[in-house]
Amino acid sequence: MGIESHFYIGRAERIVIAILLCLVSTALALYAWGSHGVSTEESKQTHVSHDSLHRSKDYVGPPERLRHKSSNKFTRLVQLDLNKADSLTLIKVPGIGPAFAHRILALRQKLGGYYTPLQLQEVYGMDEDKFLALKGWFVIKTPPRRYLLDSLKPEELPEHLYLSWAQRKAMAKLLYRHGHISSWAQLMRDSSFTRDDSVRLSHYFIERKSR
Repeated sequence: MGIESHFYIGRAERIVIAILLCLVSTALALYAWGSHGVSTEESKQTHVSHDSLHRSKDYVGPPERLRHKSSNKFTRLVQLDLNKADSLTLIKVPGIGPAFAHRILALRQKLGGYYTPLQLQEVYGMDEDKFLALKGWFVIKTPPRRYLLDSLKPEELPEHLYLSWAQRKAMAKLLYRHGHISSWAQLMRDSSFTRDDSVRLSHYFIERKSR
């Protein structure tokens, strides 16, 4: 028997070998592609560091001097003086970020101070759920800026967010006519002022207490 007969491969064997070679080639190709894919994906993956800054191989964040320092939120309820709290204190309250703290302070400045935490409902973007979550954190210990009614001068009437142009004009008219305004009862005789106006404004324009 010749040497060729020992190594003779029939048609069936050739088909099996061809299939095995195809399977091996496919497996190698998939492995190579998978390894490359994982490597590429890992290189693009964004990592979150301990300071919560999202980074990738192409982005490492701003220089340290330009980074906003994260504020530690209060872990238990504390009551803050709404007219004294600064932005750094406000952002420690859960639910208040830098933008919302700015709005709270901006309204406080326009009002000359809050007279009740209920006025937080007037902050732009405040909804009922947010207000209910925040109101327990604030009290009024420092009163807002106040003006004595009988000390007002017609040419120096202060501007106030709650005071309309027509109301300022009415106050000036009363002052020119009578020389002073003694009470809210006197102001309420003018149609420019409603009961709601007196409720809001009487915390800022106050009557002199009798001795």
